[in-house]
Amino acid sequence: MRAVSNAHALATQVGGFGTTGLSAWIQNNVITIILLMIAATALWAGKNGNISKVVTIAACAVVGVTVLALATTGAATDVGGWLVGLFRA
Repeated sequence: MRAVSNAHALATQVGGFGTTGLSAWIQNNVITIILLMIAATALWAGKNGNISKVVTIAACAVVGVTVLALATTGAATDVGGWLVGLFRA
């Protein structure tokens, strides 16, 4: 009974129960989580001797993380301007 009252007191101090802390942590660490999952997959495939699969996974991961970073930071227009600038004199 005392544990319930302690949990209630803690929840009222913090602002209530919810998943906002967990979702904020996931949003702040999404790139790290994705890279850790990719590394685990690559190590698992490498353990089985599928080195070509590891290289393919790593290349696809780099492209995916790059697209994700461009989408979340809003830097896609800057990259597009830079690419157009390569072909303009």
